Amino acid sequence: MKKLVSLLLALMMLFSVAAFAESTTEVNVDTNTARENLSWEFKGDEYKLVCYWPAPDVFFDNYVLQGLEAFEKDFGQHVEWRVGTEWTQDVENQTCEGLRAQGYDLFYIFGADTSGANALYKDLYDSGAKVVNYAGLVDDPQESAMTLCSNVYVQAYNSTLKLIEEMGEEGTIIDVLEQLGDVNTQKRQQGVEDAVAEYPNVSIVQTLADITTAAQGHEKVSDALAANAGVKGIIATGGTASAGLATAMADYYAVNPDADHIFCATMDQGVEVMEGIANGYVDHTVSQNGWAMGYVSPLILMYLADGWEPINWGAHVDTGYIFITAENQDSWQTDIEAAAMQMIASLETDVLKQPE
Repeated sequence: MKKLVSLLLALMMLFSVAAFAESTTEVNVDTNTARENLSWEFKGDEYKLVCYWPAPDVFFDNYVLQGLEAFEKDFGQHVEWRVGTEWTQDVENQTCEGLRAQGYDLFYIFGADTSGANALYKDLYDSGAKVVNYAGLVDDPQESAMTLCSNVYVQAYNSTLKLIEEMGEEGTIIDVLEQLGDVNTQKRQQGVEDAVAEYPNVSIVQTLADITTAAQGHEKVSDALAANAGVKGIIATGGTASAGLATAMADYYAVNPDADHIFCATMDQGVEVMEGIANGYVDHTVSQNGWAMGYVSPLILMYLADGWEPINWGAHVDTGYIFITAENQDSWQTDIEAAAMQMIASLETDVLKQPE
């Protein structure tokens, strides 16, 4: 029964849009026909769109930016994008305020600080701009029109269930986390712990935390593996920690080629992780739909510029996820883009309301 529930949850979350009624729209679209499948005729010829990401990061470079560029191609709009020099709210504020002074008025921003970002969003709105928060949750009450990101709790919970199934529903797990002060990390930790609590023969033997670089992740995971002989599973629920975990596992088997297999679950599709899947020392990774975040966010902003409003202000629109394993390591991108197109088909009915 637990396995059936896990499977159903995973299928539901792939295409779900949280906080809105379930869509009954069925479409079969690709990125070349996205615009033709929308009923709204956009009023502007040129929209002043801008995307901000707090600091250099593989998730933006490899996934969000690809979606952004696909949107530009499909809709003929330019999106100015910036990556901050460091992951601080001060840098984010200065950069976005500077862009606002240059005339940009449609922003999608990954809040560098889950609390401080709201002050920036309010200032931008007060100046006449519109804002969509994306890629991670911020504290409530939100000052952005909505947040486009994955449901990190559900991802972590279902990834843990999948890991436990791979482990044969018994054994110990190392839980690898990132910054505990971040609300997204807290939700991921809860998801892992809730899943483990459902299995009497599974336990968390050690929790690693406050990992901010892949190098830190590599070091902490290597030490934990040495300290926990016989551990059967290990999970990382953040992209940076996952990169460190994957390289640590590669080194572990290089030194211990005859060691028993440690089942390994990660997050995102970094180079290190995908190499781990190809070589058999990462069993699955959770692919957040960063492509959809990059593509759908500016589209929503165009609607907002034309007078549409969110059905529920500040709601979380879930961009979904898929599992990547050895079986679909060469075809997962198609599934990601299909999920984004499914989201687009529901915008005018489930996410936004048309101006009267």
